Amino acid sequence: MILIGQMDSPFVRRVAIALHHYRLAFERRVISAYDDFDALLGVNPLGTVPALELDDGTVLTDSYLILDYLDRLAGPERALLPDEPEARAKLMAHLGPAVGLAEKAVAFRTETVRRPAAKRDEARVTRILAQIAASLAWLEAHTPEEGFIAGASPTHADIASAVAMTFIRNKNPEHLASRHAFPRLLAHTQRCEALAAFAAAPFGEGLDQDAF
Repeated sequence: MILIGQMDSPFVRRVAIALHHYRLAFERRVISAYDDFDALLGVNPLGTVPALELDDGTVLTDSYLILDYLDRLAGPERALLPDEPEARAKLMAHLGPAVGLAEKAVAFRTETVRRPAAKRDEARVTRILAQIAASLAWLEAHTPEEGFIAGASPTHADIASAVAMTFIRNKNPEHLASRHAFPRLLAHTQRCEALAAFAAAPFGEGLDQDAF
């Protein structure tokens, strides 16, 4: 398998961490969603990352769909998201704000870094900042002080939350500068980043740190 994209994307990194967690062999193809857009269109007609090229040439796009495939490869006993409906729903309820936080953190940089200042939509920026703040507050309130979200073992919800927080801490730490300080989220991120699968897919490893 070949994972396509840069590791400073929280979505590419989610997939890389899952691949390492499941101990699935893969190669990397570094393509920037911005600087290599034409090349990326040749891989994914939407021009987005991540993409995962399977051994038979099939290309999967969208991190949710890729992770669903990897979970099925791993099997229900090892999957990072359970099949049982109630347990799955509880984790998906956490997964939504965690993935959404990453999406809004990337959108904030698109509006404030990629878009020329003269064309910036300040009302949109204000809305995105409100969404980031609300997501951080929700995740802080629903993150345990110890362990992981579902107990002793990490899940996709833990991975999504931690990669979003690491992205923000590296790109826009001002989002975390509030009177709340998010101690649970930061401690949880530290626990996740200490895991072998996270260490094997470090944020921004060998890549352009200003991609977003």
